[in-house]
Amino acid sequence: MATSSPQLREIRGPLLPPKVLVEESDECLMEDVEDEDPAFVDAEELCSGGLKAGSLPGCLRVVIADENTQEQCEVFGRFPLTGPWWRVKVQVKAVGSRKYHVQGFPSYFLQSDMSPPNQKSICSLFLKDCEVSSDTRNKFLAWVNNTLGYKNLNFENLRETMRVFKKEPGRNGQKQSTQMEQEESQPDHERRLAVENTIPFISVMTALQFPKIMEFLPVLLPRHFKQLVSSDSKDVLGKIEEILGTHPWKLGFSKITYRELKLLRCEASWTAFCQCKSLLQLMTDLERNGLIIYSKLKQICREHGHTYVEEADLTSQLSNCMSFHDVWQSLQFLKDIGVVTNKKTCIFPYDLYRAERDIASLIGDLMMRPPWRLHVDVKKVLASVCTKRPEDSRSDDTLNESKPDETRLETLEDILNTQGSGDHLLDNGESEDNAEISQGQLDQDQVAALEMICSNAVTVISGKGGSGKTTIVSHLFKHVELLEESEVKKACEDFEQDQDVPAEWITFSQQSPPKSDKAIEVLLTAPTGKAAGLLREKTGFSAYTLCQVILDNYPALNLVTCWKIFLTLLSQESVLLN
Repeated sequence: MATSSPQLREIRGPLLPPKVLVEESDECLMEDVEDEDPAFVDAEELCSGGLKAGSLPGCLRVVIADENTQEQCEVFGRFPLTGPWWRVKVQVKAVGSRKYHVQGFPSYFLQSDMSPPNQKSICSLFLKDCEVSSDTRNKFLAWVNNTLGYKNLNFENLRETMRVFKKEPGRNGQKQSTQMEQEESQPDHERRLAVENTIPFISVMTALQFPKIMEFLPVLLPRHFKQLVSSDSKDVLGKIEEILGTHPWKLGFSKITYRELKLLRCEASWTAFCQCKSLLQLMTDLERNGLIIYSKLKQICREHGHTYVEEADLTSQLSNCMSFHDVWQSLQFLKDIGVVTNKKTCIFPYDLYRAERDIASLIGDLMMRPPWRLHVDVKKVLASVCTKRPEDSRSDDTLNESKPDETRLETLEDILNTQGSGDHLLDNGESEDNAEISQGQLDQDQVAALEMICSNAVTVISGKGGSGKTTIVSHLFKHVELLEESEVKKACEDFEQDQDVPAEWITFSQQSPPKSDKAIEVLLTAPTGKAAGLLREKTGFSAYTLCQVILDNYPALNLVTCWKIFLTLLSQESVLLN
């Protein structure tokens, strides 16, 4: 598995104050960032309020004073923190004279003593980074020089020193004694200074309390590091600090980090662990082998698009780094902690197994339901499409533009007389003959497609451009809509014919008929936005891409979770046409 390259050099030393920090292109580092599995966030986890992964830190060019060679090295890489109060340790690859590219991510160590004799300059730069005004910085440093002295100033006493400075009577005039007493009686979190809420200050205080987090988390969890530090969650940070000191292997499994820390899709790669030698020494052979096997299992599933790997194949691919007995023991360890599961000779990552099982269950539930049907004579619907002349369409469009509601209702009966379902009879023999002639000209593929739509809750329609996919869908559901409106109109007219009805009830001719509750909810989707727009235009119904339906609202979901949500929607009597 991944190990440090002998060509790499380790640089350890303080970051020097940069002249200008400009984020640069990361193209040269793309090869150094390990391929990651797509974010696989279950809907339940997404709604749990857990901490989600962020983006990788941007690429910066910094200067590090190497403690071993005393040279100033220009280093290009991903540095989430850049203040000169940090010391870093990083693996680099030479790309020129004293110029290097970072391999992986840096570890951070706080210079808690502010690097004597540079306390004044480092403190000034730090307060500037915390957005303290120039005037306040100068007053504070002058006050420190006259009272405490720069040599006694450090990050451990900085917070208390600033609070004492704030309460200094002569700084902004004498405070009222009652105000002083009120401030003293407030809880510590309510007496926080404004500077204590800034990210640089929180990061420094975190480093004082949780040094292992600053050393290892930027390497192990680069996408979660800044969110964790800026969250200032002492409970979560304390648990991670404890894990790093006792059971660091737990951070290699997202199932465990979610269960114990409520971190979403958060797991360190085996490659990242290989950069943290001291953490590897805390692991047993069983735990290290478990991480190696899990990494290989994910790699095979990702590269081949599988949800499982045959146990014999997995053992064969690991034969160069561990024995068959070690593989068997480590697989049992992974099963015990719930990271993988096995069915017969197949080894599944648990998340993929659960997703596949849930999808199969939802599909099985759909198949066991009673048949879903639209009671429509599809041949007569298509016959009306074939017999409709272009000039009639243009005249109808003109009428519709002038009086949309009235014209729609006036032409409703004529359309339904020729498009009637099995429950509607044709008015005369002439119409019936025309329908029969048209049926002889029907495209049987279109007939089959409409029959499938009318008898299945899920229908996927495919065909080349111009084959009539949108046309048949639009005519079918316009026909269904017209049937419903016709029933409402007929009921209203029958009601108005009642001789005993008061005059004020006869209102149908003055206003559009009331809209009835739709018997069928239809969700039209298409593979592209252009196709969805065409569906909207032709049918008059809302149409979307599947991405718009699900992913726009839940961008962290992956395709498997989308399918689970999609199938759940179908089980609630929705209809999807693609």
